[in-house]
Amino acid sequence: MINEFPEKYYNLDLDINIKHVVEGALASKISGYFLIYDNKFSFSAVAFGRIGGHNISVKISKTTSDEIRKLNLDPEIVILIVQRKIIEGDITIQMKKQ
Repeated sequence: MINEFPEKYYNLDLDINIKHVVEGALASKISGYFLIYDNKFSFSAVAFGRIGGHNISVKISKTTSDEIRKLNLDPEIVILIVQRKIIEGDITIQMKKQ
């Protein structure tokens, strides 16, 4: 498969951690953070079709976006990578059992 991202994103060390999930009938609300170069960035998301489902929308704050830019990365591309990793299940779940 050809990677559609610029080359500097091919091996980006990006770890995604899920802290909280609220499941709904059609969608789940997710919150967590991702790490890039030991920098922690919070995000929220809506996953349609449950975690690992077919579609997800990740949101980050303006401040987070600015901090990602300071790392010379495009926040939009980072969000696309985060979304893809969540859909593919390449995540760590850190939720407490209730």
